[in-house]
Amino acid sequence: MSLVLTKAALALNNAEKNFKVVKFEAHKPKKKESLSDDKKIHDLRSTNTQKKEVDLKKIRHEIVKFGMSGFDSTKKQEAKIALAISLGAKPPKRAYLNYKELMAKRKQEKLKENEEKQQMNSKSILQTVGQKKKKGSKNDVGHLLSSYGKVQKKDLKKDNKNKGNQKKKNKKLI
Repeated sequence: MSLVLTKAALALNNAEKNFKVVKFEAHKPKKKESLSDDKKIHDLRSTNTQKKEVDLKKIRHEIVKFGMSGFDSTKKQEAKIALAISLGAKPPKRAYLNYKELMAKRKQEKLKENEEKQQMNSKSILQTVGQKKKKGSKNDVGHLLSSYGKVQKKDLKKDNKNKGNQKKKNKKLI
C-alpha cells in the first residue's frame, strides 16, 4: 500500500526543521516629548494649586471636627448631623408628633399671636390718642403748588369771559 503524503504528515517529518522560536515583547509606550520650560512651569503651578485646594479642604474639615470636640453631647450630635448634611447626606426626618399634640401646640401659638396683636393695637391706640391731628383741607396738595401758586375762582371766571369774546372776534374776521 502506498501512503498518501498529506501536509500534516509532511509537517511531522520536517517538524524539527520548521520550528521557529518567537519571543514576545510587550508594547512599550512612546516617551512623551519633552515639554518646553513654560509648559513645565505651568503644569507644576496647576498641580500645586490643586494640592493647596485639597489641603485647605482637609484643614477646614479638621477645624470643624476640633470645634465639635468642645461641645456637650447634644450639641456635638447636632454638629455632626450638620457636618454630614454639608458633606451631602440627607437630613434626618422630623421627629414623630401625635396629631392631637400638634393641634394643641398650633392652637397655643395662635393664641400667643392674637395676644401680641392686641398688645400692639392697644399701644398704637395709646400713641395716637396723645397726638393731635393736623388740620388741613381735603384738597391740600402741599409743597407742589408752592412754586406755582394757587388759581383763584375769580381768575377762572375772567378767563372764560375773555375766551367768549375772542371767539366772536375770530368769527368777524373770517
